[in-house]
Amino acid sequence: MYPIKCISYKYCFFLLLSFISIGCLSGTRPHVRLSPKLDKQLYQITPLPLTVGIYIEPILRNHVQEVPLKQDEAGTPYYVFPNFIFPIGETLSSKIEEMSRIVFKKLILIDNLQNKEFLNKEALDGVLAVSLKNSEIELHMDVSVWRAIGRHNLSITASFLDSKQNKIWESEVAVEGKGFDFASSQVELEWWATTGPNFAPAIDDAIEKLTYKLAQKLVTSKEILDCVRREKQ
Repeated sequence: MYPIKCISYKYCFFLLLSFISIGCLSGTRPHVRLSPKLDKQLYQITPLPLTVGIYIEPILRNHVQEVPLKQDEAGTPYYVFPNFIFPIGETLSSKIEEMSRIVFKKLILIDNLQNKEFLNKEALDGVLAVSLKNSEIELHMDVSVWRAIGRHNLSITASFLDSKQNKIWESEVAVEGKGFDFASSQVELEWWATTGPNFAPAIDDAIEKLTYKLAQKLVTSKEILDCVRREKQ
């Protein structure tokens, strides 16, 4: 049973239109607040005994994505809200770094792979380099039941360099995040009308899945495990 039956469909529709007409839904929308968590299973991982530098490419770290909301009524698409703005890069980079501190014994942030003096000084066992491959976000709202659905297809390329900066491992990590939001009361609908549905859970879900999947690949990589064995010799 859909939760919106207690609200008049016509009332909801004209409420949204009224907000549009007075300009409440126009202008620049603030960034969507993202708050992904790390998968709890990450904390069961035995850290690899390596001192690793992490380099996250600026294109990933600074990635901000603006996405329109697609609405359907009787099969006809139209747009009501201003575009949603997702600061994906900053949040994703932070979570990759947080995950890496769990996976490796020691993590050192690197902002320039060409700074050989710095890399040699830190006596790194290896470097994890991460770049953005793809980020596609789809935002959809079905006004017949006042349900909002977000999907986020997110992928990165991760590489591991040994202490001499030779690439010994590379892998693509791809996930799909999903999130839902419902307006189940007049108060929630009015909140929707002023701020729009909450689509952050779809992006949070993708980031949580991606960081866990990347961690699994790192700790099971034959090439990285060989690096661990060499360092122990």
